[in-house]
Amino acid sequence: MKYIFLRKQGLKANLFVFLCGAASGYLQGEQKSRQPGQVCRTIQGVVYYGQKAMCETTQSIMLRQKAYAAQMIKKVVRNRPRVRRSEHSLTHNPLSPKIAQFCVLANQAPQSDRTRISLEPRKALAFTAARFGTDSFDFPPDSMGGIGPDRFVMTINGLFKSFNKTTGKADGVLDVDPDVFFSSVANNSGTSDPRIRYDRFSKRWFIVMINVETSNNRIMIAVSDSGTITSNTAWHFYFIPAGDNTFLDYPTLGIDAHALYIGGVTFPGDATTESSDTGEVFVVNKNSLLTGGPIMFTGFHNLIDPNTGVGPFAPQGVDNFDAGATNGYFVAVDNASFGLLDILQISNPAGSPAIAHEFALTVPDTAYPLPVPHKGNNNPRYGTLDALDDRLFDAHIRNGVLWTVHNVGVDNTGVSSSSAITRDGARWYAINLSQATPQLAQSGTVFTKSASNDAQERFYWVPSIMTTGDGRVILGCSSAGIKEFANAAITQRFTSDPIGTMEPPVLFTNSLWAYNPPDDPGDANNPRRWGDYSYTSLDPADNMTVWTVQEFCCATNTWGVTVAKIIAPPPAKPIQVQPSHVRVGLATATLKITGQSVSGSGYYDPGAGFSGRLRVLISNGVIIKSVQVTSKTTLTVTVSTARATLGAATVTIINPDGQRVQASNLFSVIA
Repeated sequence: MKYIFLRKQGLKANLFVFLCGAASGYLQGEQKSRQPGQVCRTIQGVVYYGQKAMCETTQSIMLRQKAYAAQMIKKVVRNRPRVRRSEHSLTHNPLSPKIAQFCVLANQAPQSDRTRISLEPRKALAFTAARFGTDSFDFPPDSMGGIGPDRFVMTINGLFKSFNKTTGKADGVLDVDPDVFFSSVANNSGTSDPRIRYDRFSKRWFIVMINVETSNNRIMIAVSDSGTITSNTAWHFYFIPAGDNTFLDYPTLGIDAHALYIGGVTFPGDATTESSDTGEVFVVNKNSLLTGGPIMFTGFHNLIDPNTGVGPFAPQGVDNFDAGATNGYFVAVDNASFGLLDILQISNPAGSPAIAHEFALTVPDTAYPLPVPHKGNNNPRYGTLDALDDRLFDAHIRNGVLWTVHNVGVDNTGVSSSSAITRDGARWYAINLSQATPQLAQSGTVFTKSASNDAQERFYWVPSIMTTGDGRVILGCSSAGIKEFANAAITQRFTSDPIGTMEPPVLFTNSLWAYNPPDDPGDANNPRRWGDYSYTSLDPADNMTVWTVQEFCCATNTWGVTVAKIIAPPPAKPIQVQPSHVRVGLATATLKITGQSVSGSGYYDPGAGFSGRLRVLISNGVIIKSVQVTSKTTLTVTVSTARATLGAATVTIINPDGQRVQASNLFSVIA
């Protein structure tokens, strides 16, 4: 929630509140206490129906924003401190190994001391999308944004804004305060904690946010009617009541072909008091949102045992890129134990969802992160930056593997130990879902390794992670330290990297300023606010370009939100074509093109349904009939030389993202 120090004055936006008749009760699941590795029995959900959509165009929203902006006083807003688990009440999973990296293949043991050439992520475009005092007055912005077919849409506290994906310039189509954007369903309340996805299956944008009524607050959902946002785009607005006398904080979002998966931190009472998280998730039927409603959703309540504390804390809805997936998922840290993840498998998400299984998965030992020191801090005791706790920040599934990430406290070797923590690192997991029970395939930690276990080194925190169709894994996060200002960092791994490792992280901002905002000095209970999450998204055009949105210090005492476009390696350069010559006049001939991989280069095609595809061009009038990627360095190409001209030809290979390589004197058309 937000504490408002200066309230808006003047014009109030017209609010259209639709009263829904959704049932107010939620399923009370049987409480359970379980051990690591144990599987809990099925919990059947109850389906509820809410309101039909409230509909507005982008143009009408922007007109209301214009009137709103002309008659308001800028506000300074500090988000309500997050509900945190009590560190002292947690136990350490006795099965958790105290290691920084993990793998299941003995012949691919992790190598934490490897020395090799770094394949630095290639930043093609970067821009500061928002900054405090100019674009938003919120602490923190909660860095969030996603890439779509033609634009990047940033959704942070205080501002929704769209940018041209080629130039990084604001395009003016969407530039609105989220209080205005969601006013039709916000019930005269402020807004907080935005999440956004572009869904390639439905070709729609989905935005989820909460309103901040003191109790009985709402999860609000906006859905576009197309993938390209214009002034005529129609937005459909819905809401889900959190429950009777309940406040839901920190909403999460996952999406797949069937449903939206929304978790959060829920507690009884109102927003001014806190008690233990009760655990709550919602499965929202996606088709009901696409057809104008009424919204259809299933709520699972009281997933945390009030006696033992066992259950999922801040469950993350999981994105799934597999169109054929039949189950949905939530994943979370366990509320009662370090070194333990809870995985909720949702059956029949498009019909009558149920928690078919709840798995307890042992992972390497974890610990609470430390508040983050930063260069120039003028309040050393309380002015550190907030790392929240060890909750998961995002999650997605690709090819049956669930990837997720959080920040944890570690020592100089990357190990979480309650007695030796000196810095924060980004701990990531790859979980194999193809077996009867989920198995941890590998995990690793992005951290600063040093000879001395002191607190002088760089911290990495608030990470987000994404895998690409060509097999890379990209991780973005914030970074800072006693000797460093607050910056944004990025790292990656290739399939050829040793299991459990990533490339050395690099900074993609260069902050020169201390962060001591007078409106957010920090105190004994809460450090200075920083983003409660970040997001790294995959370009739906080519399935290989990654966009990450992160917070950094962009000027003295000023947070900024930066967006970076990370491109894949180029195609492998052709070194051989077999056969090397083909007779003119043939209707069909098959060529095998072999390339050489250098610094991760290779061939990749995302397949049908993507606007960007791998292409091959051959000069001299050779017609390309089909292209098939047979490996990272080989292509099978069917051609026609029916109208070709004689002589040596140039072979050009173009990535789905437009990168190209050429080779001459490898192929010719002969008489």
